[in-house]
Amino acid sequence: MFVRCIVRRLSILTGFLLIAFFSDAQNNFLYIQSDNNQPYYIQVKDKIHSSNGKGYLLVPSLADGDYGIILGFPAGAYSEYLFKFSVSGKPKGFSLRINQEGEWMLMDMVSMALIRGESVPQSTAATPTDKQVQKISERTTDSGIEQVFKIKNGNRLENLVIVIPFPKSGSIREATKKNNP
Repeated sequence: MFVRCIVRRLSILTGFLLIAFFSDAQNNFLYIQSDNNQPYYIQVKDKIHSSNGKGYLLVPSLADGDYGIILGFPAGAYSEYLFKFSVSGKPKGFSLRINQEGEWMLMDMVSMALIRGESVPQSTAATPTDKQVQKISERTTDSGIEQVFKIKNGNRLENLVIVIPFPKSGSIREATKKNNP
């Protein structure tokens, strides 16, 4: 009876270990930390991942293979760069650095090799001359000011109506009385 219980538990444990081994065969991830705490984003196979405010980023579940990631910065602080590297059986960790010429590079945390990025040409999708928000009209009504804006949302144009109410005349008098004793 005791032997049967031990054999049963060992077979269950072996089953769990085999399942864990075969399901986690691709346990690679990408880790990037910025040396100067600069936040950034990367694009990996049409998915955008953003670092936290201190410049740390973890991208889980990478399959083995060659990767090209586009690295950019909020509000276009710096130009975008394309970095190429391979993942094969081990996680990848990089330190994001800027050199004296203002060029961003990735330093492999294991081999200490530097990977230089290629500058990515700016896309023509959103040029500074394209207006994302355009004021269409403004009118004054009895209740306040009504403004209508045309907003470009991707390929769609949407209208946004904003109503700025006038303060009630009684509330202005009450505030004046409270401030002037």
